[in-house]
Amino acid sequence: MSDGGGSSLTKALSTRLFGYPAEEEKKEEDPCDSISFLNSDIGPKIADIIDKHVGKIHDDSFLKIIRQLEFWNSKQISENEMLALAERLCKSASWKEQDETAEGKFTVPKTRFGKTELQMPIITCGGMRLQETWIPDTVPLLKSNKEKVVKSKSQTNLKGVVLACIKLGLNHFETARMYGSSEIQMATALKELMDEGVVKREDFIFQTKVFPTEKIADFEKQWEASWSNVKQLGHVDLLSFHCISHSDQMENTLSDAEDGMFAFVKKLQKEGKIHHIGFSTHGDASIIYKLVDSGRFDYINVHKHFFGDYHAAGTPDGLGGQGNAAAVKRALELDMGVFGISPFDK
Repeated sequence: MSDGGGSSLTKALSTRLFGYPAEEEKKEEDPCDSISFLNSDIGPKIADIIDKHVGKIHDDSFLKIIRQLEFWNSKQISENEMLALAERLCKSASWKEQDETAEGKFTVPKTRFGKTELQMPIITCGGMRLQETWIPDTVPLLKSNKEKVVKSKSQTNLKGVVLACIKLGLNHFETARMYGSSEIQMATALKELMDEGVVKREDFIFQTKVFPTEKIADFEKQWEASWSNVKQLGHVDLLSFHCISHSDQMENTLSDAEDGMFAFVKKLQKEGKIHHIGFSTHGDASIIYKLVDSGRFDYINVHKHFFGDYHAAGTPDGLGGQGNAAAVKRALELDMGVFGISPFDK
């Protein structure tokens, strides 16, 4: 280890972990002494690895790296494994600062999203938990002020998340008006990035959702509220009927009535305001299968996981089986796009 590397790492550790520079007067017991891997034979080599990246790593990530290395050192893994782990952790924590023009830059793989012909990233950006407030704008006294929300600190953070996603090729953004202020914030972030020349409209896929209702007037009112948030983007790539989970919702949605919800969204599609029609669901397997088998939809947002299918798990599919396997199989036969809801959360 070079003297410069060891010195700068010690200073970084002292400042980030314990709040004082190495050259300042220290407390009677220096907590740095308790980091065993730094005091081991492998310490100088790990110090050199960390020192290469230390200026690009956020404080929180820096602490986690140190704790990870300390934990695995206590398990007495081999020197090569420790060095490889240190390199991997540092690179993962500093990816945002790496040269974007470098060869081999990672981008999220994409796949054809059924009959929509969209190229969908295999991991996408869901907006259910990206917002200033969870309170929907249907609550008159408590709803947020849109003008203030899009100028808030959370908006700055959200825009940073969106930009980071785009840089990685993760270009599908999914939200809903019922996710508090998520819809207006996400749409505004994307519009600002378009205005700044960072991204073109054709470079990303925007999805939002509207709840099915018994009365068409209520559905139209919901759509207009969403459209007021997202029309700044020009169009909605993927419009979903939000959470069709009960038989009455299914029947209302699939109604052929000229003044029904499906006729209304087909009109929106003809006007160019939306491009593709789908649905999301947390219902029983039999309801989901019927919706898919109707042949009315371009895509589906559904729970289908390696272990279980969330709400549909254990529920009969109407074909002698259970869960969403049959619905997903049928969706693929109909060339529908199949979007897995919360694959890392259920």
